[in-house]
Amino acid sequence: MQEDIYTPHLTETRAGLGKMDYTAFLTELSKLDQIPLMIEHLQNAEEYQLAAGYIRSVAAENGISM
Repeated sequence: MQEDIYTPHLTETRAGLGKMDYTAFLTELSKLDQIPLMIEHLQNAEEYQLAAGYIRSVAAENGISM
């Protein structure tokens, strides 16, 4: 969310570069049965690899299987 915009506005960014709490997100997501986690709207394959690596590292640090 941007502070200078007064209506809800989300600026998409690669996982790990924004303000989303992936520990909380993955913890809650892991409680659901067979729910996919998708990564989308990135610029290139390298960005996808970096985002996936970040998400996997947060999961591993918190004992969440992926």
